[in-house]
Amino acid sequence: MVLDGFRRRVWDNGLVLLTCRNDRLPVVSVNAFILSGTDQNPLAQPGLAALASRMLEEGTARYRADDISRLVEDAGGNLSTFCQPELTGISLHLRDRDLPEGLDLLAQMLSRPTFPRQRFGLEREKALTRLEALEDDPQVVVSNLLNREIYQGGPLQFPSLGTTASVKRLRIEDVREFHRLRYAPENTILVVVGDFGNARVADLVDRCLGSWRNGRYRRSRPPAPRRQRAPRLRQRVLEGREQVHVCLGHLGVTRDDPDFYALQVMDAVLGSGPGFSSRIPRELRDGRGLAYTTYSDLTGSAGRYPGRFLAYICTSPANREAAVNGLLGEVESLIEYGPTEKELVLAQNYLTGSFVFGFQSNAHVARFLIRAELFGLDPDFIRLYPKWIRAVDAEEVRRVARLHLDTVNFTTIIAGPEYACIR
Repeated sequence: MVLDGFRRRVWDNGLVLLTCRNDRLPVVSVNAFILSGTDQNPLAQPGLAALASRMLEEGTARYRADDISRLVEDAGGNLSTFCQPELTGISLHLRDRDLPEGLDLLAQMLSRPTFPRQRFGLEREKALTRLEALEDDPQVVVSNLLNREIYQGGPLQFPSLGTTASVKRLRIEDVREFHRLRYAPENTILVVVGDFGNARVADLVDRCLGSWRNGRYRRSRPPAPRRQRAPRLRQRVLEGREQVHVCLGHLGVTRDDPDFYALQVMDAVLGSGPGFSSRIPRELRDGRGLAYTTYSDLTGSAGRYPGRFLAYICTSPANREAAVNGLLGEVESLIEYGPTEKELVLAQNYLTGSFVFGFQSNAHVARFLIRAELFGLDPDFIRLYPKWIRAVDAEEVRRVARLHLDTVNFTTIIAGPEYACIR
């Protein structure tokens, strides 16, 4: 079993440690998950959490930026940070013998980053360059426009990186204050997976972070997103583009929704499975030739906050109307009639067959453990998941489609050449 050797420990300061022993290779994945993501950005400062996460690598009280790079390189390791709606993460992969140094570095990045002013300007410029590049990606453009509608009024409406205007306004003092207020042991979960002794890891963590405290920590509460009650249309002209990019969408579900596993089957039937088995790519792309790329998804974005339902299609301007009607028609058909027995079996086979690949590395196991911690997954999840998926029948797929998919009150996003937009 993949999770043999799992242990959980909580320190007096609130820090949680999850460990899982895997001695097949002499490597370790060390991860810190801080429950302060883009959801904790002040509304006027999109991109702040992401910039703070990237600055964690730029120096600490004990390590300068070049010291961090040298330590990771000498260990033959890899260090990365990321920022998502509900959490910020630090991932460090290294040899087992370098675990003490790796945990010390991770602890320093969490509790004692210095955010050097001379490195701030460079990181901010990198963010601005990345934002500019993403404006040339039509799928990103329509996705961001949809988020603005779904999560309007709260920080999740903005891209993780922020906006060009907001990032230009950020100052190093903003980053330091974000860390002072949002990083604390009580909202941090360490996950260590690999070849080690559990007691040894606990001792190292106790030495590095057992005394960490942050009396200034506080958590903001962004407004809860609500499902829209009327249809909306938003458009963006993309200069120099020949294709039109369309997505239909609305607010989705949280990961702990009781219908989650039935919705995963529904997703695989409708548009998130392989093209030969999912309706939308099979019918609209392969069958009718209306799409270059097309898919749909609801559960993939589900987390502590509701995700979104999104159906996307890239097509020619001449086929825009037929493509949009085709997307909507496939959703309506699933709601009305449910899946065929063949579609159901193909979706179940895909989900249960691909499931095991989510545990093929230490990093994969670490990501599973944080989901298990956040969403209270059953301790026997690995054995039970295929049974839950197999237990979903066609009528259950139809029921959850009718309950969770709205074919009236949704947002339509269209991006492409001006003549392809609706006048």
